[in-house]
Amino acid sequence: MPRLQKYRGSKSTVKPDAGRRKLIEQGAKADINLCWTCGSCDFECPVNIATGQLRPQKIVRMANLGMLDEMLHEPSIWYCLACRRCLQICPNTVKPSDLIAHIRRISLNRNIISIETYRAYRILFERFQRVRIHAVISSFYGNLNSISDRQWCDWLLTPVSESRRTICFNSTESSATEDFKNYVSARAAACFTCGECSSACPVSCERSVFDPRTLFRMVNLGLTDELLSSPSIWLCLDCGRCTSVCSQLVDGRDIIRRLKDDAIQHGIIDRNFFPRLEQANRLVFDRWLQEVDALFGFNGSAHQTRTTGVNDFSACCREYSLAVST
Repeated sequence: MPRLQKYRGSKSTVKPDAGRRKLIEQGAKADINLCWTCGSCDFECPVNIATGQLRPQKIVRMANLGMLDEMLHEPSIWYCLACRRCLQICPNTVKPSDLIAHIRRISLNRNIISIETYRAYRILFERFQRVRIHAVISSFYGNLNSISDRQWCDWLLTPVSESRRTICFNSTESSATEDFKNYVSARAAACFTCGECSSACPVSCERSVFDPRTLFRMVNLGLTDELLSSPSIWLCLDCGRCTSVCSQLVDGRDIIRRLKDDAIQHGIIDRNFFPRLEQANRLVFDRWLQEVDALFGFNGSAHQTRTTGVNDFSACCREYSLAVST
């Protein structure tokens, strides 16, 4: 990305390219011209909160300047979780997530990123959710101060076991009625487990890790005690996509929010859990970005210039490549 490198750290100005800006907006339909660079999207982005390495505002600004070539080689477009929280918080309804998705498509169409690499990236993203749930579990019991290369790969490559047991409706009727009152206004009872929520959720990759439909079904069965102690509810990005797509108007985001509140009120989560979880998120998300950098070969990325040992866990990347080819 020669032009972008040229202007980084210099006093030179970027000359806007109106033609490319129009081309970007026609394809992305992200209303980038409405952005006034308030920064709301940066403060809402979960990746930026954890690492400071994904700024949607910057990407929209680059689009408005017509910097298409630079955007196609910008590592941070692959850091996005596609949660669309940037879109929801924007006062001008700019859609940074749609813009990022569009730039990714161009990158694939032009073979800047091969389809094999993209498939490996998707596997990496799905398995990263396993790491996140392990980080939550670790935060239940103490601080997660570091992750060794072996632990990272073990968490990433080992499936999370799924608990299975028979649910006796007779034993749930009495407790379900009382517990369910907290979720009536969220229309939990209207759920008929069609799976729209799980299909739309950006981090619903494996049911044993995080699956909105399973959570809502458990609420309807009165299994709130199990849910309140479950690490899965803390993987929710609070993006509201489950709510927006539900044809039955179930407010999935509100249900999960209430589960979290109940976990706090019942003392299942101690008061120091949140700073521990924030620390764990900073750790695992930073490592996730390093893994993305290694997979795509972003030699000039911020992570590879400020950290060491990025190649120590590149063996994990080979696992994704093998998974794609088999």
